[in-house]
Amino acid sequence: MWTSVLIPALAAQVASAAPQSVKLTAADGTALHATAEVPDGAKAGVVLVHMAGRSQSDWRFVAEKLSRGGMATISVDLRGHGESARAGEALTDADYAAMEADVEAAVGWLRSQGTQSVSCAGASVGANLCLRVASRDPKIVNLALLSPGLKKNGLTTAAAMEAYGERPVLFVASMEERYDGISAEKLEDRAAGQHHLELLTDAGHGTKMLNRDPAVESLLLSWLMGTYELATGETVRPRPASEGAVDEIKTEGKRLELQ
Repeated sequence: MWTSVLIPALAAQVASAAPQSVKLTAADGTALHATAEVPDGAKAGVVLVHMAGRSQSDWRFVAEKLSRGGMATISVDLRGHGESARAGEALTDADYAAMEADVEAAVGWLRSQGTQSVSCAGASVGANLCLRVASRDPKIVNLALLSPGLKKNGLTTAAAMEAYGERPVLFVASMEERYDGISAEKLEDRAAGQHHLELLTDAGHGTKMLNRDPAVESLLLSWLMGTYELATGETVRPRPASEGAVDEIKTEGKRLELQ
C-alpha cells in the first residue's frame, strides 16, 4: 500500500492558454457548456467535474495552474448546471446517471484536440462520475477524487473502483464529513495500482477543500502532473490500462454500498 508521500516541485511553468468557451453535445443530444484551456503542443489533459449544484467555475484556478504546467484542461457544466441545458431544473437520480455522458463528451473533446493522455478530477458527485466513466474507458490514465462517495445521487462506485484496475488514483476527504471519510477509505481498500488517501480535518467538502486547506491544491496538481512521490520512492505513472483488463475483473460492489 502507498501511504505517506513527498511532494517535489511542480514542473516548470509555461504561459497558460487563454480560456475558451466550448459547446459540447452529449451522446443523448444534451447541449453542454464548458471552459477549456489548451496550451500549444499539450499532449496530456484533465477533465474537471464539479459538485452537485455548482458549476465549472469552481475549477478556474486549478485549470489555470494546470495549463501553466503544460496540460490541457476542460471544465464542463453538467446538465442542469451552469450554462448547460436544463440549468436550474430539479434533477433526479436518472439525470445524474445521464451525466456520465457529459463527462464522456468532455473526454472526447480533449482527445479531439490532440491530447493523448487524459486524466479526470472530480468533486463529490463529480468524483463518482469520473470514477464510473474511467472504469469503462481504459484509456483514462489517472484519477483525482475529492470527497468521493460509495453512493451519491444514485451513483455507486465500489464496482467501478474494482473495474478501474491498476491505474493511479488519489482520494481526498475531510473527516468531519463522516460519510466522505468512510467512502474514501473503502474505495482505497479496492485500489489496485498507485494510490494515496489524504484524510483531512475541518477542510470541508469537495472543491471547498481547495479554499480551506492550501495543501490540497498542491497535492492535486502534483498528482495530475505526475510529479507526486509515493512512500515507496515511486512517482505517479499515469498510463492507460489494456482494453481486456476491464472486462476480466470480477466485482463485489453491492457489499460496500452505504445507503
